[in-house]
Amino acid sequence: MSRKASYLPVGFLSLSTVKMSLNKKYKIPSGKKLVVLSSLAVTILFALPRVAVLFRTGQYEFSPDRQMTDFFLRTIYHFLVAMIFFAANLETRKMRIGLVAVNFSNLFHRIVVNSFLFVVLFVVLFRFHQLWVEPVLPVRVFRFLFNLNLTLEILFVVLISQIYRQLFRNHQIRMDNEMLLKTNAETRYEVLKNQVNPHFLFNSFNTLNSLIVNDQDKAVNYVNNMSDVFRYVLESSKKERATVDEEIVFLKAYIQMLKGRFGEKLQFKIEVEPDFQQFLLPPMALQILVENAVKHNVISQKQPLEIHIFTGGPQLTVSNHLQEKKIKEPSTGLGLNNLSQRCNYLSGKELVVKRTEQTFSVTIPLIET
Repeated sequence: MSRKASYLPVGFLSLSTVKMSLNKKYKIPSGKKLVVLSSLAVTILFALPRVAVLFRTGQYEFSPDRQMTDFFLRTIYHFLVAMIFFAANLETRKMRIGLVAVNFSNLFHRIVVNSFLFVVLFVVLFRFHQLWVEPVLPVRVFRFLFNLNLTLEILFVVLISQIYRQLFRNHQIRMDNEMLLKTNAETRYEVLKNQVNPHFLFNSFNTLNSLIVNDQDKAVNYVNNMSDVFRYVLESSKKERATVDEEIVFLKAYIQMLKGRFGEKLQFKIEVEPDFQQFLLPPMALQILVENAVKHNVISQKQPLEIHIFTGGPQLTVSNHLQEKKIKEPSTGLGLNNLSQRCNYLSGKELVVKRTEQTFSVTIPLIET
C-alpha cells in the first residue's frame, strides 16, 4: 500500500457514513422511478380533456371506434414524449451520441437536444398517426393542432424537469452543508483527541522524566513548550482559521518537544516568506502533517529525518524524505482526510498530496485575509 493510501482511510466517523445517513434522511426516488411516475402524471393530465371528449362523441362526425383509436394513440404519444424529455432533461452525465459529445449539465446542450428530439418526434408521430387515424380536419389544421399539443406537453415537461433539477441541487447543497458541519465537528474532536491522548502524554512525560534527571534546564524548557502546545491545542479547537504566523509559532514549540525525544535525529527547515505570514489556513494543519511524517518514517542516527516547510505562491508545503517504516504503526487515517475537507470548506481547494521515490509532500492552499 502506498504512503498516500495509508494516510487517507477515514476513522471515527467516515464521510461515506455521513452520506449514507443523509441520503436516508432526504430520500428521493431513483432516476428511473421518478421519470416513470412523472410521465404517468403528465399523461393523465393531458389525457383528461380527451376523456371528456369521449363522452361527447355524438357531436363529432367520426365514429366512436376511431375516436377511441385516436385517444389510445395520443395517450401513448403523451407517455412516450414525457419519458423521453424527462430522461433527457434530468440527465447530468456527459454522453457521446455518434461523433457528438453532449453534456446534459449544460443548458445550451439540453436546448439543442430538446429541439432535435422535438423535430424528430413530431415528424415520426404525425406520420404514424396519419396511418392509423384519418383526421376529420384539414391536414394543415390537424398538423397545427397536433404540433401545438406536442409543444405544450414538451414545454410543460421541460419546466417540471427544471424544477426537479433545482430541487435536487438544493437537496445536494443541504447534504453538503450537513456533511461539512459534521466533518468540522469531528475534526475539532479528533484534533483535540489526537493531541491530548494517552500515547502522546506518555511519551511527553517519559521524555520530561528523563530530562528532569539529566538536565533540569532542558526539563524547564520542555515543560514551557509543552504548556504552549497544549494551550494552542485547546484554543484552536474553538476556531476555524489561524494565521501562518500563529501556526509557525506553535509548530516551533511542538518541534522543541519532538527534539526533546529525537534530538538531532529530527531536522527541520522552515522557510516562510514574510508576505504569507498573515495568510490563513486551518488550525493545527502543520502539526498534523509533521506528526504524520514522524509517525510513518524511520528516525535514527543513521537515517535522520529532515522535514522542510516552505511557502510558494498562495500555498504552504510540508515535505520530508521518504524513509518509510517496514512495520506500519496503527492509524485512524483521519488527519489528512479531515484536513483536506477543512481546506475545501475554507478555500474551495483541497490538499495536494505528492509522492515520489525520494520525497513525500503535502501542499496546503492559503487563504488571503
